[in-house]
Amino acid sequence: MLKSLRIVNYALIEHLEISFEEGFSSITGETGAGKSIMLGALALLMGKRADTTVLKNTEKKSIVEAVFYITSHQIKHLFKTLDLDFDFETIIRREISPQGKSRAFINDTPVQIATLKTVSEILLDIHSQHQNLFLKESAFQMSVVDAYAKNQQLLQEYETLFLEWKKREEELEDFKIKAAQNQADYDYNLFCYNELEQAQLQKGEEEKLEQELETITCGEEIKKTLSEIEFAFENEENSILKNLQKFEQNLQKHTTFSQIAAITSRLSQINIELADIAYEISRYNTDFDFDINRLESIESRLSLLHTLQKKYSSATVDDLLVKKDALETFISRINNKEFDEKTLTESCKQAYNKAYGIAQKLSKRRIDAIAHIEPFVLKTLQSLGMPSAAFTIEITTNNTLTPYGIDFIKMLFSANKHIPLQWLGDVASGGEIARIMLCLKTILAQGYNVQTIIFDEIDTGVSGEIADKMADVMDSIASHMQVITITHLPQIAAKSKKQFKVFKTETSETTITNIIELNQEQRIEEIAKMISGKNITHEAIAHAKLLLRIS
Repeated sequence: MLKSLRIVNYALIEHLEISFEEGFSSITGETGAGKSIMLGALALLMGKRADTTVLKNTEKKSIVEAVFYITSHQIKHLFKTLDLDFDFETIIRREISPQGKSRAFINDTPVQIATLKTVSEILLDIHSQHQNLFLKESAFQMSVVDAYAKNQQLLQEYETLFLEWKKREEELEDFKIKAAQNQADYDYNLFCYNELEQAQLQKGEEEKLEQELETITCGEEIKKTLSEIEFAFENEENSILKNLQKFEQNLQKHTTFSQIAAITSRLSQINIELADIAYEISRYNTDFDFDINRLESIESRLSLLHTLQKKYSSATVDDLLVKKDALETFISRINNKEFDEKTLTESCKQAYNKAYGIAQKLSKRRIDAIAHIEPFVLKTLQSLGMPSAAFTIEITTNNTLTPYGIDFIKMLFSANKHIPLQWLGDVASGGEIARIMLCLKTILAQGYNVQTIIFDEIDTGVSGEIADKMADVMDSIASHMQVITITHLPQIAAKSKKQFKVFKTETSETTITNIIELNQEQRIEEIAKMISGKNITHEAIAHAKLLLRIS
C-alpha cells in the first residue's frame, strides 16, 4: 500500500508531505485547487515523460517520492527478476533537474524509467476520468477477462509463440515472393551459367595466355638476335672471345709494366664474364621455342575472355569463376525451392500449432472467467441502483491468431428491461459507464494483485443515492486493497475512513497548493460545503453529520 507521498517543487506545489493508511481514503477540494497536480506528480512515478515545465522554481530540482509497504510475494519475485534490492518499505523516487534531466530511483538504486514503470504499475493503479473511454475498446474488455482468469503468465507464453509464428510466416511469404521473382530470372541465369561453364575457365589462365602471346609476337626477333650474338661469340674467323683472348695473351708478355698488368687483369675478367654470357645465350637460344601456329588460338581465347569479362562486369577470369559459382548456387536453390518451401511451410505450421495450443487454453480460461464475471458485474450494478440492468460478455472464437489469441470479446449492456442487449460503447450513458467501469476496475485490480488503486472522479455523472452506493462498493474493495478516491461527491467522501483536502493559498507573490488530513470537525465542515456550497447552512451541517454517522 501507499504509505506516504512527498512532492517538492512541482507545478504549484512547493513542499508537500502526506501519509496514507490502508483501507478507503478520499481526497476532496474545490475545482482548480490542485488535485490533478497531485495525480500528475504520481504519474511521474508511473514513468510519465517529464520536462522543466513542471518546476515551480526553475533553479531547483523537482522531487516526487512515494513509500510503499509491500506484502505481495509476487512483487518480491519481480524485484529479484529486475536485480533490485527488496525491502518491505520500498521507496520510489523521481527527480527532474533544472536542466531537464530525469533520474529514477528504487530504494536509492538508480534505475531506467522502464524499470520504474514496471515496478510502479504493479504497486499502483490510477484510474483517471478519460479512462472511462477505454471501456469501449476491445483490448480493454479483453484485459478485464484475462485479469479475472489470471492469464498473465499464459499470455506471456502465448506472445512469445505468436511472435515466433509471425516470424516464420513472414519468412515463408518472403520466400514465396523471392521464389516467384527468381523463377522469372531462372532462364536467363541458367543461360549465363551455361555460357561460363562452356568457356571452361581456368584460374590464372589469362596471365599465362598473355605471356605466351608476347613470346610468340616477339619470338622471331628474339631468336634472330640471339643467333647473331651467338655467331659473334663463336665465329671461327672473327670471334669476339677468341680475339679478346688473343689480346690478353699478347699483353701477358708485358705485365712487368704496372698499367699493362692492370689492363691484362681486367681483360681476363671480361673474358670470363663473356664466356659465361656466351654459354647462357647458347643454352637459352637452344631452349627458346615458340609455336607460331598457336597465335590465332591464343588471340581467339583472349578475345573470348575479354568479352565475358565485359559482359559480366568482371575484371579477371577469377572474378568470372566467382560469378559462375554464384549462378550455380542460385540455380541450385531454384531447383530445390520445392524442398525449401516445404521445410518453411512445415516450420510455420509447427509454430502455428504451438501458439494455437496456448490460445485454446487462454480461450477456455476466458470462457470460465466470463461465467463468473457476468454475475459479479450484474450483482454490483444492481447494488449501484441498476436493478433492471442486463450485462453479458460475448466471446467468439476462430482459427485466426491475433496478438490476444483466437478470441474476440464484446461486452453487451442494457440498462432497462425489454431493451435488447447492445454493444456497451453504443448504449451506456456517462453515469452508467462510471458504474460499469467501477465494477471492471475492481476485477482488474484484483486480477493483477495491485495493492493501491486511485480513482480520479470515477463518480462523474452520478449523484445522490447512486453515489452512496458507489461509495459502498469502494469501501468493499478497500477491504482487500488500499483505495484512494478523488471526488466531488459528499456521499463518497463521507464513506471514506480518512479524508484529505487539497487547497490553494494565494499571496501577492505566488500560489501554492497543499493538502491536509481533516479531523472530524473539519470533515463536517468540508462535506457540508460540498453539499451547500460556500454558504454553509444548518441543514448542510446536519446532513454532513448524517452522512458521517455522527450523532
